[in-house]
Amino acid sequence: MIDDMLEKAKKQRVNDIYILPNDDNKYVIKFHMNGGLASKSNISDEDAEKLISAIKYRAKMNISERRRPQLGRFRGAHVWIRVSSVGDFLNRETVVLRLIYSEQHKQHWLSSKQFEQMQLGLPESGLFLISGPTGSGKTTTLYQLLQNIADNKLVLTIEDPVEIRNPNFVQLQVNEAAGIGYEALIKVALRHRPEILLIGEIRDYQTAKAVVQAALSGHLVISTIHAMSAREIVLRLLELGVDRNQLLSALTMVVYQRLVPMTSGNQAAIVDVLCGSDITMATGFTIQWQEVLDEALLAGKITSATRTTFQSL
Repeated sequence: MIDDMLEKAKKQRVNDIYILPNDDNKYVIKFHMNGGLASKSNISDEDAEKLISAIKYRAKMNISERRRPQLGRFRGAHVWIRVSSVGDFLNRETVVLRLIYSEQHKQHWLSSKQFEQMQLGLPESGLFLISGPTGSGKTTTLYQLLQNIADNKLVLTIEDPVEIRNPNFVQLQVNEAAGIGYEALIKVALRHRPEILLIGEIRDYQTAKAVVQAALSGHLVISTIHAMSAREIVLRLLELGVDRNQLLSALTMVVYQRLVPMTSGNQAAIVDVLCGSDITMATGFTIQWQEVLDEALLAGKITSATRTTFQSL
């Protein structure tokens, strides 16, 4: 049942699979792609229970635990599947599968010059942060940035879970069940003296504090964080409790990224980049964000409606 579902999803180039309970004692399976619903189908409670158990088994998750959140992953044919499960208030299990295709490791860009500028401007040390919604390609962009310099520098990553396997990086994975979180792994990682440290995501004060301290110690630290624009990254970190003076001393570049639907049916990344004093002085999106959208419209890459949507963020 799993293999049939995944094969169907791959043929449709689905990004996410939702397995959710509904109100008539059935489950619904929803396929999402490019940020919207692609298709859905219903299955019985009994079939859903079997399917979810099989998924959790492959992902090395606790099959008997149905209420607490769990994360796992497993590999299919030419695709990695990241699994998240949690029980709702009626103790009915919900599962979301994120499909990470091997070709997704190569980011498509609305304007290739944006990636080139980021790569050329990548600092030697300090804190580099990228923000954006879930599924906006943040990890793919970071890996693409680091791939070209990994031959000459030690790149160490800490992720939860590792999304993209790369033999050129030293990759560590968070294991909360064993008491090995981001903070503990950052301390271990620094003993390896990496030139570049990639932290999968800043979620709490302890991780944020450890990331800032590592950046202030002379390392280039790269990470992701949830914020609605480049300028809001600072506000988000201050909300987590990070010392303002230390944060501003550590920050060297912040980026906000979105995936834009193209007329070709694909998605391409667009970024808003702030450096130096612009990080704290910016009041909105940069002129370049607007220019890239305008150029894409003139080139027929996006529709007028898409430009309007992303100009008004």
